[in-house]
Amino acid sequence: MLIDLSCPIELRGYELLHDDTGVTRARIDLFNVSDNTICAYAGVVRWSRDETGEARNDSIRVDQLDLEEGTAFKLSLSTNQLRYADRVEIYFTSVEFYDAPAWQPDDSDMVDVGEQKQLEGAELTRLQEAAGDDALMYPQTQDEFWRCVCGRINPLSLDTCVRCRRERQYVLGELNRRAVGMSPEQVWARQKRQARAKAASRQMVRARKDTSLYIALLLAACAAFIALAMWMAWSV
Repeated sequence: MLIDLSCPIELRGYELLHDDTGVTRARIDLFNVSDNTICAYAGVVRWSRDETGEARNDSIRVDQLDLEEGTAFKLSLSTNQLRYADRVEIYFTSVEFYDAPAWQPDDSDMVDVGEQKQLEGAELTRLQEAAGDDALMYPQTQDEFWRCVCGRINPLSLDTCVRCRRERQYVLGELNRRAVGMSPEQVWARQKRQARAKAASRQMVRARKDTSLYIALLLAACAAFIALAMWMAWSV
């Protein structure tokens, strides 16, 4: 699956409904992941039907909006040109803001993220107990992106998930499959090891500072001794 990491609008999911004649209606969940208020957007909607391999593209434009940053919103669409469509995708071609330049896609921001499968059953329950109810899958790092537990794909240049605002270091270190699968005793032992490692690191830093201070004092004493010797030689 190809996605544009720079797109200010995130497609979070959709529901497809069909009537008796095969007309397809889509209720699409979207989210403003930018730091600005969206006033309009345009794009191409691609309907497809896996069984027959058919597909159809429709252009859309929605304006007169007031979507602040971090706002979830919906888009309702329908088509009677491809009956019983079972998939819908949106490729945004522009997003306009009130107080910022309009966004347009750049091919260099497109990445192939592959299939993103959500966890199920006991494994999902265990992850949500550790990370929260919005957790859907274990985090992952690839060459061009990192995936948060909430399912959001983020560029490597970002240290915080644009969807849930979790810190990358925490997500990858504390919410991975191995860490979440630990027993309480294993978690406690790991935390103790990390605390000891931090304490040792602080001691090394202090030791380096003490050594640097000792060397500085020694050099200062040597300089003073040399200066005194030279002064006595000149005085004779």
